Amino acid sequence: MNKRRRLQLATLGELAELVKGKVVGDSNLEITGVSGLEHVLPGEISLVASPKAIAIAKKSQASAFIFPSSLKEFNFTGIEIDNPRLAFAQILWYFNPKKIFAEGIHSSAVVGEGFEYGAGTHVAPLVYIGAHVKLGERVIIHPGVVIEDDVEIGNDTEIYANAVICEKTVVGQRVIIHPGTVIGGDGFGFEKTSQGKHFKVPQVGRVVIQDDVEIGSNVTIDRATTGQTLIGAGTKIDNLVQLGHNVQVGKDNIIVAMSGVAGSTHIGDRVTLAGQSGINGHITIGDDTVVFARGMVISSLPPNSVVSGQPARPHAEDMRIQAAAGKLPEMLRTIRQLEKRLAELEGKIN
Repeated sequence: MNKRRRLQLATLGELAELVKGKVVGDSNLEITGVSGLEHVLPGEISLVASPKAIAIAKKSQASAFIFPSSLKEFNFTGIEIDNPRLAFAQILWYFNPKKIFAEGIHSSAVVGEGFEYGAGTHVAPLVYIGAHVKLGERVIIHPGVVIEDDVEIGNDTEIYANAVICEKTVVGQRVIIHPGTVIGGDGFGFEKTSQGKHFKVPQVGRVVIQDDVEIGSNVTIDRATTGQTLIGAGTKIDNLVQLGHNVQVGKDNIIVAMSGVAGSTHIGDRVTLAGQSGINGHITIGDDTVVFARGMVISSLPPNSVVSGQPARPHAEDMRIQAAAGKLPEMLRTIRQLEKRLAELEGKIN
């Protein structure tokens, strides 16, 4: 018996229509939920994304599977589709819809003068909202969020607990900001005086976050010194990422955890920065570039670059260097042996 709480049901045919896939088997089969192969229960649908998962699927309790059209050897009831991972995500949303919040401002929230908000907006307990803040429609502000003066937030945006949105920040529509993130803190700007002291450069710009951006937990995005720091539409930022002042991030980028981008760097569209990537300041990263994990980019990259290493270089070249580095101990032994033999030969000649 499926012991998970059933929020809603669907037939296999209805789910196939939802994800635009092809039904294999009984389209009237009732599906009660969705889960991974290791934990799936009878009545639920699961994902088989590759041939490696077939053996696990055969032992699972799933009633149906989502699988790729290329998996010809898979002969189970389910949904056949070109992108099974996307379909799995869509079905997860179907069975786990977002929570609906009541409209209104909680009595414990503090709001400044000139505060405006649209229909369907929810402000939770212990939120601070400064003066002249504008929230769009259906905005969800979770407990403990701080929104400073002159911030604008677009429709259907959700900001989770204890995030801080500093003054003058502009946040677009359908943006998600996870707990503990700080948007618009001061950039790291100092000038050294003749006495060797560090004189703070005022950071008077702002941050602009365009539509459909998602920002993970404990991310810091610094305000511009002047002008704006920009996060382009559709970009997704993982936890623990640091973006410096005046950074310009293009559209539909992926920036993975613990990456850092120094100030005034321009990043194009559809760029991927894998985990712990480091990007130097005042450079340009071209569209469709991929930086492998722990890549350290110190100079500008043209579009469609694929780089890795420290410093970052073309990935194929970096792999050759790493392969050669693994042979260094053996090469050193060979060199020492050759040096010894050369010395012996020189001794005989002399």
